[in-house]
Amino acid sequence: MLSPKEVVILGAGVFGTLLAHKLASTLPRDDSPIHITLINARDHFVYLPVNLRNSVQDISSTYIKPLDPVFAPNPSVGKVKVGEAVSVDGERKVVVLRGGEEVRYDILVLALGSSWSDPNLMPAKHEELLNYFSKQRAAIKKAKHITIVGGGAVGVEFAGEIADLYPPSSGKHVTLVHSEGLPLSKLYRAKFRTEVKNKLEKLGVEVVLYAKGTKNEDGTVTIAPRDGREPYTLRSDLIYSALTPTPNTRIFPDEWKDEKGYIRVTPTFQLESDSSVMAIGDLTNVKEVKQAAKAPGTIAVAAPNIVSLAKGQEPLKTYGGATEMIALAMGKKTGTGVAQMPFFGQVIFPSWFVVKIKCGDLFAGRITKDLGLK
Repeated sequence: MLSPKEVVILGAGVFGTLLAHKLASTLPRDDSPIHITLINARDHFVYLPVNLRNSVQDISSTYIKPLDPVFAPNPSVGKVKVGEAVSVDGERKVVVLRGGEEVRYDILVLALGSSWSDPNLMPAKHEELLNYFSKQRAAIKKAKHITIVGGGAVGVEFAGEIADLYPPSSGKHVTLVHSEGLPLSKLYRAKFRTEVKNKLEKLGVEVVLYAKGTKNEDGTVTIAPRDGREPYTLRSDLIYSALTPTPNTRIFPDEWKDEKGYIRVTPTFQLESDSSVMAIGDLTNVKEVKQAAKAPGTIAVAAPNIVSLAKGQEPLKTYGGATEMIALAMGKKTGTGVAQMPFFGQVIFPSWFVVKIKCGDLFAGRITKDLGLK
């Protein structure tokens, strides 16, 4: 019997964890063609979108989960290794961890996601993580003026979470600064983006549009309108950046990356420059909005491709993209969303629908169940 191929998955976010759990759930208990090592800097899973609500209300137990159950369906097929990867040697096929340990691979999957700012800039140890969010909640509760720079989905939902719990009557003022004429990007129709703006303003959020916000060392924000008006200074007790994150690819060889730092992949998720390496999730150069909701479609291609690679079988499956949609929760009581529908174009979801499907727990229950972590 041939020895199983060593598959190393770097990163236990939604994509990496779902891939590991899917493989564990479908591989044979005996004579598996692969053995999996899931490497993560922390010993627990964190569903990042819920961090926004956890920064204002303590709901840590709903979405911060131990990783050990990932391989529960088939314990012999894989293991979780806690460690921070610091480099990859593609020629020797090893991942180097902080401290010098090397983990050999036959097939490597890159799933480290993106690099974020607060409130997604988290420590690795579980107790420190819980303390981090406790301090976030205390700081937000105390602050009278909070400014969020960046009006994409993260900025919109974060502003909504704060304003929902702390309305203007509480004495708290939330300002959202965005560089375009409406929240979100031009990918979405103006009617939907206008609805997002109106819902935020109804919550009491001051929405400053078509302006660049820059955080200063003295705790102020310089607002520079893009229409030629004079810049002005905004004083805040707390300032958060919700600008577009960068792909978490700094430890990987330059030849794997494009000019923006994303990993160049083929439709099979293999690297253009090394077919023994695959990449999934936010760090790839796949032309689509980076969302956790894309994970099931991605894994439906990546998981069988890994097995086929291990067995030396062809052809591999290819990824054809996913329907673009977004559901925004602005606290527990209001939200909106939009989806690209055949023949109809972008269709806006009514607020009650988004409240029903997302605003309650932000998909935390469904996600952790799908990952085997419930």
